[in-house]
Amino acid sequence: MTLTQPDPTTTRETTHHGPDHLVLSEHPVFRRFWYAACFSDAVTDGPVQRTVLGRELVLWRPVPGGPVSVAWNRCAHRDAPLSMGWVKDCHLVCPYHGWEWDADGLTQRIPQFPTAPHPTKSGLTMVRAQERYGMVWVCLAGDDEGGPLADLPEVPEYGAAGWRVVPEKQWDFDCTAMHLVENNVDPGHVAFVHRNTFGNPDDAELTEAELERTPYGFVTRSEVPVAARPGETGSTVRSTVSQVHLPFFMALHITYPDGLGHVMLKAITPVDDERCTIIQTVLRTDTEADRPAAEIIAFDDVVEQEDADLLNRLPSPFPLAARLNAHAKADRNSLLLRRMYTELVTGRWLPS
Repeated sequence: MTLTQPDPTTTRETTHHGPDHLVLSEHPVFRRFWYAACFSDAVTDGPVQRTVLGRELVLWRPVPGGPVSVAWNRCAHRDAPLSMGWVKDCHLVCPYHGWEWDADGLTQRIPQFPTAPHPTKSGLTMVRAQERYGMVWVCLAGDDEGGPLADLPEVPEYGAAGWRVVPEKQWDFDCTAMHLVENNVDPGHVAFVHRNTFGNPDDAELTEAELERTPYGFVTRSEVPVAARPGETGSTVRSTVSQVHLPFFMALHITYPDGLGHVMLKAITPVDDERCTIIQTVLRTDTEADRPAAEIIAFDDVVEQEDADLLNRLPSPFPLAARLNAHAKADRNSLLLRRMYTELVTGRWLPS
Protein backbone atom coordinates (compact mmCIF):
# COMPACT_ATOMS: atom_id res chain seq x y z
CA MET A 1 0.00 0.00 0.00
CA THR A 2 1.42 3.38 -1.02
CA LEU A 3 0.32 6.25 1.17
CA THR A 4 0.62 9.95 0.56
CA GLN A 5 1.90 12.09 3.37
CA PRO A 6 -0.06 15.31 3.87
CA ASP A 7 1.12 16.93 7.07
CA PRO A 8 -1.76 18.21 9.25
CA THR A 9 0.75 20.01 11.48
CA THR A 10 1.77 22.34 8.64
CA THR A 11 -1.41 22.48 6.53
CA ARG A 12 -3.95 23.00 9.30
CA GLU A 13 -6.36 25.90 8.96
CA THR A 14 -5.44 29.00 10.90
CA THR A 15 -9.09 29.51 11.86
CA HIS A 16 -11.11 26.71 13.43
CA HIS A 17 -14.43 26.30 11.61
CA GLY A 18 -16.52 24.40 14.11
CA PRO A 19 -17.27 23.90 17.79
CA ASP A 20 -14.39 24.12 20.24
CA HIS A 21 -15.40 20.77 21.77
CA LEU A 22 -17.28 17.75 20.50
CA VAL A 23 -20.36 16.67 22.47
CA LEU A 24 -22.04 13.77 20.70
CA SER A 25 -25.58 14.46 21.89
CA GLU A 26 -25.47 17.87 20.20
CA HIS A 27 -25.00 16.34 16.73
CA PRO A 28 -27.72 14.02 15.35
CA VAL A 29 -25.36 12.83 12.58
CA PHE A 30 -23.83 10.34 15.04
CA ARG A 31 -27.14 8.47 15.18
CA ARG A 32 -26.61 7.50 11.53
CA PHE A 33 -23.68 5.14 12.15
CA TRP A 34 -23.50 1.47 13.12
CA TYR A 35 -22.21 0.69 16.62
CA ALA A 36 -21.37 -2.66 18.21
CA ALA A 37 -23.73 -3.13 21.14
CA CYS A 38 -22.28 -6.45 22.33
CA PHE A 39 -20.80 -9.75 21.23
CA SER A 40 -23.36 -11.97 19.52
CA ASP A 41 -22.98 -14.69 22.13
CA ALA A 42 -24.08 -12.24 24.84
CA VAL A 43 -27.65 -12.54 23.54
CA THR A 44 -28.86 -16.07 24.23
CA ASP A 45 -32.16 -17.17 25.78
CA GLY A 46 -33.16 -13.92 27.46
CA PRO A 47 -33.19 -10.16 26.82
CA VAL A 48 -30.13 -8.04 27.59
CA GLN A 49 -29.70 -4.30 28.08
CA ARG A 50 -27.16 -2.01 26.44
CA THR A 51 -26.88 1.77 26.16
CA VAL A 52 -25.77 3.49 22.94
CA LEU A 53 -25.57 7.28 22.54
CA GLY A 54 -27.54 7.69 25.74
CA ARG A 55 -30.39 5.48 24.52
CA GLU A 56 -31.10 2.38 26.61
CA LEU A 57 -31.83 -0.61 24.39
CA VAL A 58 -33.13 -4.15 24.84
CA LEU A 59 -31.73 -6.96 22.67
CA TRP A 60 -33.29 -10.41 22.37
CA ARG A 61 -33.56 -13.46 20.11
CA PRO A 62 -37.22 -14.33 19.43
CA VAL A 63 -36.05 -17.75 18.17
CA PRO A 64 -33.07 -19.50 19.81
CA GLY A 65 -30.10 -19.10 17.50
CA GLY A 66 -32.08 -16.81 15.22
CA PRO A 67 -31.62 -13.10 14.37
CA VAL A 68 -31.43 -10.51 17.13
CA SER A 69 -34.21 -7.96 17.58
CA VAL A 70 -33.48 -4.58 19.18
CA ALA A 71 -35.86 -1.97 20.58
CA TRP A 72 -35.95 0.88 23.06
CA ASN A 73 -35.81 -0.63 26.52
CA ARG A 74 -39.20 0.76 27.50
CA CYS A 75 -42.69 -0.70 27.59
CA ALA A 76 -45.24 1.64 26.00
CA HIS A 77 -47.71 0.75 28.76
CA ARG A 78 -45.97 1.88 31.98
CA ASP A 79 -42.35 2.44 30.94
CA ALA A 80 -41.00 -0.78 32.47
CA PRO A 81 -37.48 -1.86 31.37
CA LEU A 82 -38.09 -4.77 29.01
CA SER A 83 -34.59 -6.13 29.66
CA MET A 84 -35.99 -7.37 32.99
CA GLY A 85 -38.45 -9.54 31.10
CA TRP A 86 -38.09 -12.86 29.28
CA VAL A 87 -38.76 -14.60 25.97
CA LYS A 88 -41.71 -17.02 25.74
CA ASP A 89 -43.10 -18.68 22.61
CA CYS A 90 -40.99 -16.34 20.40
CA HIS A 91 -42.39 -13.26 22.16
CA LEU A 92 -40.64 -10.71 24.37
CA VAL A 93 -42.61 -10.51 27.63
CA CYS A 94 -42.80 -7.37 29.79
CA PRO A 95 -41.93 -8.07 33.46
CA TYR A 96 -44.50 -5.58 34.77
CA HIS A 97 -47.85 -6.60 33.26
CA GLY A 98 -46.93 -9.45 30.92
CA TRP A 99 -47.58 -7.73 27.59
CA GLU A 100 -45.98 -9.58 24.66
CA TRP A 101 -44.37 -8.51 21.38
CA ASP A 102 -43.07 -10.36 18.35
CA ALA A 103 -39.70 -10.03 16.59
CA ASP A 104 -40.87 -6.83 14.84
CA GLY A 105 -42.11 -5.19 18.03
CA LEU A 106 -45.80 -5.69 17.22
CA THR A 107 -48.08 -6.30 20.19
CA GLN A 108 -49.28 -9.91 20.28
CA ARG A 109 -50.92 -10.34 23.67
CA ILE A 110 -52.23 -8.31 26.61
CA PRO A 111 -53.06 -10.97 29.22
CA GLN A 112 -55.50 -8.92 31.32
CA PHE A 113 -57.96 -8.66 28.37
CA PRO A 114 -56.58 -10.98 25.69
CA THR A 115 -59.50 -10.57 23.26
CA ALA A 116 -59.70 -6.77 23.42
CA PRO A 117 -58.18 -4.63 20.61
CA HIS A 118 -54.60 -3.62 21.24
CA PRO A 119 -53.94 0.09 21.87
CA THR A 120 -52.60 1.94 18.82
CA LYS A 121 -49.38 2.96 20.57
CA SER A 122 -48.68 -0.36 22.25
CA GLY A 123 -45.91 -1.48 19.86
CA LEU A 124 -42.20 -1.20 20.55
CA THR A 125 -39.87 1.42 19.08
CA MET A 126 -37.58 -0.80 17.04
CA VAL A 127 -33.92 -0.19 16.16
CA ARG A 128 -32.01 -1.38 13.10
CA ALA A 129 -29.76 -4.33 13.93
CA GLN A 130 -27.41 -6.73 12.17
CA GLU A 131 -24.79 -9.27 13.19
CA ARG A 132 -21.32 -9.31 11.74
CA TYR A 133 -17.81 -10.17 12.94
CA GLY A 134 -19.37 -11.95 15.93
CA MET A 135 -20.98 -8.74 17.18
CA VAL A 136 -24.48 -7.23 17.26
CA TRP A 137 -24.53 -3.83 15.56
CA VAL A 138 -27.23 -1.17 15.92
CA CYS A 139 -28.06 2.08 14.15
CA LEU A 140 -30.35 4.46 16.01
CA ALA A 141 -31.37 6.62 13.03
CA GLY A 142 -34.89 6.13 11.73
CA ASP A 143 -35.98 6.43 8.11
CA ASP A 144 -37.02 10.01 8.78
CA GLU A 145 -33.39 10.76 9.70
CA GLY A 146 -32.01 9.22 6.53
CA GLY A 147 -30.98 5.87 7.99
CA PRO A 148 -27.34 4.67 8.11
CA LEU A 149 -24.75 6.77 6.30
CA ALA A 150 -22.61 3.77 5.37
CA ASP A 151 -22.51 0.01 5.78
CA LEU A 152 -20.11 -1.81 8.07
CA PRO A 153 -16.51 -1.87 6.84
CA GLU A 154 -15.18 -4.90 5.04
CA VAL A 155 -12.56 -6.96 6.88
CA PRO A 156 -11.27 -9.49 4.31
CA GLU A 157 -9.16 -11.38 6.85
CA TYR A 158 -12.22 -12.30 8.92
CA GLY A 159 -13.09 -15.89 8.03
CA ALA A 160 -10.32 -16.12 5.41
CA ALA A 161 -8.10 -19.18 5.11
CA GLY A 162 -5.01 -18.96 7.29
CA TRP A 163 -6.57 -16.55 9.79
CA ARG A 164 -7.99 -17.59 13.14
CA VAL A 165 -10.54 -15.53 15.06
CA VAL A 166 -9.96 -14.71 18.73
CA PRO A 167 -12.95 -12.86 20.22
CA GLU A 168 -11.63 -10.94 23.19
CA LYS A 169 -13.70 -8.84 25.58
CA GLN A 170 -15.80 -5.75 26.04
CA TRP A 171 -14.02 -3.10 28.09
CA ASP A 172 -15.71 -0.06 29.64
CA PHE A 173 -14.11 3.39 29.72
CA ASP A 174 -15.06 6.56 31.58
CA CYS A 175 -13.92 8.76 28.71
CA THR A 176 -15.41 9.90 25.42
CA ALA A 177 -15.34 7.62 22.38
CA MET A 178 -13.20 10.24 20.64
CA HIS A 179 -10.54 10.08 23.35
CA LEU A 180 -10.35 6.29 22.94
CA VAL A 181 -10.05 6.49 19.15
CA GLU A 182 -7.34 9.12 19.44
CA ASN A 183 -5.44 6.98 21.93
CA ASN A 184 -5.48 4.02 19.53
CA VAL A 185 -3.90 6.00 16.69
CA ASP A 186 -1.30 7.64 18.94
CA PRO A 187 1.99 5.73 18.69
CA GLY A 188 3.70 8.12 21.08
CA HIS A 189 1.93 6.85 24.19
CA VAL A 190 3.01 3.21 23.82
CA ALA A 191 6.46 3.56 25.40
CA PHE A 192 5.04 5.19 28.53
CA VAL A 193 1.45 4.12 29.19
CA HIS A 194 2.34 0.52 28.36
CA ARG A 195 5.78 0.46 29.95
CA ASN A 196 4.82 -2.53 32.13
CA THR A 197 3.64 -4.66 29.19
CA PHE A 198 5.22 -3.97 25.80
CA GLY A 199 6.45 -0.35 25.88
CA ASN A 200 9.93 0.90 26.70
CA PRO A 201 10.39 4.53 27.88
CA ASP A 202 14.09 4.30 26.99
CA ASP A 203 13.21 3.56 23.36
CA ALA A 204 10.45 6.07 22.63
CA GLU A 205 11.73 7.59 19.38
CA LEU A 206 9.37 7.13 16.42
CA THR A 207 9.70 7.04 12.67
CA GLU A 208 7.49 9.52 10.86
CA ALA A 209 3.99 8.13 10.28
CA GLU A 210 2.50 8.00 6.80
CA LEU A 211 -1.01 9.38 6.61
CA GLU A 212 -3.78 9.35 4.00
CA ARG A 213 -7.38 10.49 4.01
CA THR A 214 -9.89 8.00 2.65
CA PRO A 215 -13.61 8.11 1.79
CA TYR A 216 -14.34 6.44 5.16
CA GLY A 217 -11.81 8.26 7.35
CA PHE A 218 -8.06 7.80 7.10
CA VAL A 219 -5.22 5.27 7.04
CA THR A 220 -1.99 5.69 8.95
CA ARG A 221 1.16 3.58 8.90
CA SER A 222 3.75 3.56 11.66
CA GLU A 223 6.57 1.52 13.15
CA VAL A 224 6.88 1.35 16.91
CA PRO A 225 9.69 -0.36 18.86
CA VAL A 226 8.16 -2.61 21.51
CA ALA A 227 9.70 -4.51 24.39
CA ALA A 228 7.78 -7.66 23.48
CA ARG A 229 4.61 -8.88 21.83
CA PRO A 230 1.73 -10.62 23.64
CA GLY A 231 2.93 -13.64 25.60
CA GLU A 232 6.54 -13.37 24.52
CA THR A 233 9.81 -11.79 25.61
CA GLY A 234 12.42 -9.94 23.61
CA SER A 235 12.22 -6.56 21.89
CA THR A 236 10.94 -6.24 18.35
CA VAL A 237 9.34 -3.74 15.97
CA ARG A 238 5.60 -3.52 15.44
CA SER A 239 4.56 -2.25 12.01
CA THR A 240 0.96 -1.08 12.03
CA VAL A 241 -1.39 0.04 9.28
CA SER A 242 -4.42 1.51 11.02
CA GLN A 243 -7.66 1.90 9.08
CA VAL A 244 -9.86 4.39 10.90
CA HIS A 245 -13.50 4.19 9.85
CA LEU A 246 -15.09 7.27 11.31
CA PRO A 247 -16.49 7.86 13.69
CA PHE A 248 -15.30 5.04 15.96
CA PHE A 249 -14.29 1.77 14.26
CA MET A 250 -10.71 0.72 13.59
CA ALA A 251 -8.92 -2.20 11.98
CA LEU A 252 -5.27 -2.27 13.05
CA HIS A 253 -3.17 -4.46 10.76
CA ILE A 254 -0.01 -5.37 12.67
CA THR A 255 2.97 -7.30 11.32
CA TYR A 256 6.23 -8.34 12.93
CA PRO A 257 9.67 -9.05 11.39
CA ASP A 258 9.05 -12.81 11.53
CA GLY A 259 5.91 -12.38 9.41
CA LEU A 260 3.23 -12.91 12.06
CA GLY A 261 0.00 -11.17 11.05
CA HIS A 262 -2.20 -9.72 13.79
CA VAL A 263 -5.36 -7.72 13.02
CA MET A 264 -7.18 -5.97 15.85
CA LEU A 265 -10.83 -5.09 15.21
CA LYS A 266 -11.71 -2.30 17.61
CA ALA A 267 -15.41 -1.46 17.72
CA ILE A 268 -15.72 1.60 19.96
CA THR A 269 -19.27 2.49 20.99
CA PRO A 270 -20.33 5.71 22.73
CA VAL A 271 -22.47 4.91 25.78
CA ASP A 272 -23.19 8.61 26.25
CA ASP A 273 -21.32 11.92 26.06
CA GLU A 274 -18.73 10.88 28.63
CA ARG A 275 -18.47 7.08 28.52
CA CYS A 276 -17.73 4.44 25.90
CA THR A 277 -16.99 0.76 25.44
CA ILE A 278 -14.65 -1.12 23.16
CA ILE A 279 -15.47 -4.59 21.83
CA GLN A 280 -12.37 -6.18 20.42
CA THR A 281 -11.65 -9.21 18.26
CA VAL A 282 -8.21 -10.33 17.11
CA LEU A 283 -7.35 -12.15 13.88
CA ARG A 284 -4.00 -13.96 13.64
CA THR A 285 -2.01 -16.04 11.18
CA ASP A 286 -0.59 -18.41 13.80
CA THR A 287 -2.34 -21.28 15.56
CA GLU A 288 -3.72 -22.02 19.00
CA ALA A 289 -0.69 -24.24 19.58
CA ASP A 290 1.64 -21.33 18.73
CA ARG A 291 -0.05 -18.89 21.07
CA PRO A 292 -3.15 -19.87 23.10
CA ALA A 293 -6.11 -17.50 22.79
CA ALA A 294 -6.33 -17.26 26.58
CA GLU A 295 -2.82 -15.77 26.72
CA ILE A 296 -3.61 -13.22 24.00
CA ILE A 297 -6.79 -12.14 25.79
CA ALA A 298 -5.07 -11.93 29.18
CA PHE A 299 -2.32 -9.74 27.74
CA ASP A 300 -4.75 -7.38 26.01
CA ASP A 301 -6.84 -7.21 29.17
CA VAL A 302 -3.86 -5.69 30.97
CA VAL A 303 -3.12 -3.35 28.04
CA GLU A 304 -6.69 -2.02 27.98
CA GLN A 305 -6.58 -1.44 31.72
CA GLU A 306 -3.36 0.53 31.32
CA ASP A 307 -5.14 2.76 28.80
CA ALA A 308 -8.21 3.07 31.02
CA ASP A 309 -6.17 4.10 34.06
CA LEU A 310 -5.04 7.18 32.14
CA LEU A 311 -7.95 7.90 29.78
CA ASN A 312 -10.53 7.75 32.58
CA ARG A 313 -8.82 10.77 34.11
CA LEU A 314 -8.89 12.98 31.03
CA PRO A 315 -11.32 15.89 31.10
CA SER A 316 -14.35 15.92 28.84
CA PRO A 317 -15.67 17.08 26.45
CA PHE A 318 -13.26 16.23 23.65
CA PRO A 319 -11.32 19.24 22.25
CA LEU A 320 -11.52 20.01 18.54
CA ALA A 321 -9.98 23.48 18.24
CA ALA A 322 -6.21 23.20 17.79
CA ARG A 323 -5.54 26.13 20.13
CA LEU A 324 -6.84 24.15 23.12
CA ASN A 325 -3.79 21.86 23.22
CA ALA A 326 -0.10 21.86 22.36
CA HIS A 327 0.82 19.71 19.35
CA ALA A 328 4.05 18.09 18.18
CA LYS A 329 5.16 16.21 15.08
CA ALA A 330 4.01 12.91 16.60
CA ASP A 331 0.43 14.24 16.73
CA ARG A 332 -0.32 14.20 13.00
CA ASN A 333 -2.86 11.39 13.37
CA SER A 334 -4.61 13.18 16.19
CA LEU A 335 -4.76 16.50 14.34
CA LEU A 336 -6.29 14.89 11.26
CA LEU A 337 -8.79 13.00 13.43
CA ARG A 338 -9.93 16.20 15.11
CA ARG A 339 -10.16 18.00 11.78
CA MET A 340 -12.32 15.27 10.30
CA TYR A 341 -14.63 15.23 13.33
CA THR A 342 -15.01 18.96 12.84
CA GLU A 343 -15.84 18.51 9.16
CA LEU A 344 -18.34 15.77 10.04
CA VAL A 345 -20.32 17.81 12.56
CA THR A 346 -20.30 20.93 10.37
CA GLY A 347 -21.54 19.02 7.33
CA ARG A 348 -18.40 19.60 5.22
CA TRP A 349 -17.63 15.90 4.98
CA LEU A 350 -19.59 12.65 5.22
CA PRO A 351 -18.08 9.16 4.97
CA SER A 352 -18.84 6.79 2.15
